Amino acid sequence: MANEMQNKSLSISVCMATYNGAVFIEEQLRSILAQLPNDAEVLIADDGSADTTLEKVNAFHDSRIKIIEPVSTSTPLGPIYNLERALAKAKGRYIFLADQDDVWLEGKVARVLSVLEQSSATARKQGVLVLHDAYLLVPAEEKCSEFCRAGRLSDIRPFAVGAFRNWFKNGYTGCCMAFERTLLDRTLPFPKNLPMHDQWLGLVAERFMNVVYLDEPLVEYRQHKKNATHIAGGTTSLVQKFKWRLNLMRALLSR
Repeated sequence: MANEMQNKSLSISVCMATYNGAVFIEEQLRSILAQLPNDAEVLIADDGSADTTLEKVNAFHDSRIKIIEPVSTSTPLGPIYNLERALAKAKGRYIFLADQDDVWLEGKVARVLSVLEQSSATARKQGVLVLHDAYLLVPAEEKCSEFCRAGRLSDIRPFAVGAFRNWFKNGYTGCCMAFERTLLDRTLPFPKNLPMHDQWLGLVAERFMNVVYLDEPLVEYRQHKKNATHIAGGTTSLVQKFKWRLNLMRALLSR
């Protein structure tokens, strides 16, 4: 797989935000690196991990991995604005987002790249974003270290195209997204007070780019108690949700 990709001379940036992810990051990085050509880069922005996350990353001794200067443990940025640091450093033509605790299924990179290239050739707008489905990976039993598949992400968070729909109810999930770097010109720097980076990227893509949805699970999306976001929702108040949507609308109209 990797040799086939090298012949295409594609430039890929994988952007990952890490924070105390030592438990799963080795498996995730192995699944990513096995699919990347030699000219790709994996940009890791660490938010001041207090565990062995960075030690495990460095142990790969892979020149494609680039660690952005870690944030001080006393002033973490949070997952949104920590990921922004990686996106700002990305040099690739195509940007893939990755969580620290998932697993990329074999063939993900080749499949997404083929869609990006084909869609770019026929796109009416400037640039393309690809979103795909994922398998949910949950603990086999409570307090168990073994994980198993439990349906699809689309069973819980179905995707529907449309800026208004995704402004009101987000259907974008970062770990399932890849896009042409033209999206970064529209989205960086991130506006303040975003609810989550994937919704912002998706909304801007809806407005200015072509969005392609693949009804194919290409990632095992791991769910556990330490996830930065939880797809089943949280305890956010209606007032806060209204403020987030208002901020998103203002930011979107200003780009």
